Amino acid sequence: MSWYILQCRTGQEREIIASLKQHLSSEALSEAFLFQSERLWRAGGGNWKLIVKDMFPGYVFMESENPKRLSEELEQYRGIVRIMEDPGYLHSVYEEEKKRLLMLCGKEHVMRLSYGYRENGVNCLVAGPLKGMENQIIKADWHRRFAQVEVPLSGKKTIIWAGLGLPEERTLWKAG
Repeated sequence: MSWYILQCRTGQEREIIASLKQHLSSEALSEAFLFQSERLWRAGGGNWKLIVKDMFPGYVFMESENPKRLSEELEQYRGIVRIMEDPGYLHSVYEEEKKRLLMLCGKEHVMRLSYGYRENGVNCLVAGPLKGMENQIIKADWHRRFAQVEVPLSGKKTIIWAGLGLPEERTLWKAG
């Protein structure tokens, strides 16, 4: 099964997913989804709150075994979304990119928090999806609990935001 990308207005992703699932045949579309990441957000009073944010705002991912049929059935959406394709060819997520996203986010398509610390200017991750990927972190802000990570998507470099927590916080936040 291959993944394909559709671009829409930020904030309309869930409506587009619902519409795709309702209007496209199962021969064209196996699944439509988006990726999300857990983040820590400082709420009123200085307390941290676990939230889930869209990882690729304005993008919907589609899974299909039949890209030609998918492209044909997406014709009805051309006025409201940007279908990422050259004439007759949907832009796919490359297999290695798909594997990386599944490694980071799992089948639920949600990237959980990664836990670690910064020592002598070096990010040290002890748990979570970013463990072992420290060299791909563009920026880590341990005070605000986020990292910017560079990942390839459809042949282009993309920056995603990932949530960071301190090791002693691991018992505070339950995944999923």
